[in-house]
Amino acid sequence: MPRTKKVHSSGRFGVRYGRKVRKFISKVEQVSRAKYVCSECSRKSVKRVSAGIWECGKCGDVFAGGAYSPKTEATKVTKESLSKR
Repeated sequence: MPRTKKVHSSGRFGVRYGRKVRKFISKVEQVSRAKYVCSECSRKSVKRVSAGIWECGKCGDVFAGGAYSPKTEATKVTKESLSKR
């Protein structure tokens, strides 16, 4: 598929919706479909189950996180403020 080389998974939209929207969709899908490191077993096997729900394929740990990535900026800020107490 030559037309998906630049826009990756959003190439399925063809020329519709505009370049910026397709580029944004592509970035979001790459982030949400990536595998992440599990905080319990330290393996790279955490996948998105649905919006905000993440599951480790190895140890079976299920936890809530961001809609598109398991850890968000708000999580980092909260942990930093709690550790300063």
